[in-house]
Amino acid sequence: MATIFRNTYLLDPVQGLEGRGDVLVENGKIVGILQDELAIGKIVPILVPQWGTEIIDLEGAFLSPGWIDLHTHTFSSIGDFCLPADDVGIRSGVTTIADAGTSGILTFDAFRRTVIDTAKTRTYAFINPSLLYIATSDFIAHRLEIIANPRNQDLERAAAVIEANRDVIVGLKVHPAFHQGETRSPIMDAARSLADRFSLPLMVNLGRFVPHEVLLSPEGLLALLKPGDIVTHCFQPHDGLFDGNGNLLPGARAAIDRGVLLDVGYSKNHFSIELARTALAHEILPNTLSTDLSRLSPDPAGSLAAVITRFVSLGMSLGQAIERVTIHPARILSKATELGCLKPGMLADFTIFNWVDEATNLEDGKGTSLPVSQMLKVQGVCRSGEYIKIERSPFDPKLTSDDSQTPALV
Repeated sequence: MATIFRNTYLLDPVQGLEGRGDVLVENGKIVGILQDELAIGKIVPILVPQWGTEIIDLEGAFLSPGWIDLHTHTFSSIGDFCLPADDVGIRSGVTTIADAGTSGILTFDAFRRTVIDTAKTRTYAFINPSLLYIATSDFIAHRLEIIANPRNQDLERAAAVIEANRDVIVGLKVHPAFHQGETRSPIMDAARSLADRFSLPLMVNLGRFVPHEVLLSPEGLLALLKPGDIVTHCFQPHDGLFDGNGNLLPGARAAIDRGVLLDVGYSKNHFSIELARTALAHEILPNTLSTDLSRLSPDPAGSLAAVITRFVSLGMSLGQAIERVTIHPARILSKATELGCLKPGMLADFTIFNWVDEATNLEDGKGTSLPVSQMLKVQGVCRSGEYIKIERSPFDPKLTSDDSQTPALV
């Protein structure tokens, strides 16, 4: 069946598309785009719709490639830290997500069966290389130093799981902890070895999860990263990429120059408005915008739409922000031939959104306030050709606890 998305404002930075247009979808893929002075792919069915074609009038709303959230926590079937994948994903206007390290090697089969294979949201994983890792709200794996124990690493067992799941494992996630008195991080060493073996990127955390946790210094960690690796929580105010005066560390500059990527990984305690403002003023832009959503931060101010709102308010153009939730993460996931732009032949993944007048103050963990007069709000998604209208976000603070279990889809 064919579907025409009419009367939309197309925004695709890859192709330079910006302006009113129509999109034709057939069999889950984009097949034609028509603007006033541009025609791509199949155009006649847009001009003269065939019988049975579904026509969806978006009434001038923005339509971009489907948003991708590179840093989420969605292994909700184990522990009390993660959120349901479709709450973070489809119900928030995000068509593709990557879970950032909330499954280790021994639990990955369960993660795949209960989350990846069942979610409507397209879900990938940056796997934790540890044999045992459980994400909990009290960070038990960190408090008990399980994450730092060298006996929790087995390269061959990890390699077997990665090899068996190459279609969904897109990288390795590392919190570079080690035991007091040691000089190397076992989890970092294991992750580096596996990443090199399988040509996968590392995603590394900045900042402590529990007090007195022993971690590689930011400079020491950055020295181990290679082009294509990712530093998340890049505007972390403590133990991050910047010194106490807000200046970029020399090691961070060197890492960026050799191709290490920056990911926002927003959550209040891992994000400083002032650091982000200063960085953007000095043209230090993150490569990707992401949420780090979990049960510790299930609020509207942490949704991907709200993260985009922040960065546009800080001076990033809307087009730059959309790149950082579409084509940039698609390239990191090695999915840029399928996702991230609106070219004919690509999967029909769209996010539909608009600016809504809503004066509010967006705060960070230090209490710094960012006043905004408008918020970006999602209105719908198209996932492989299936259109889903979004009436409300699962993170709407007006929802009751009972309502929050009801799918926010119609």
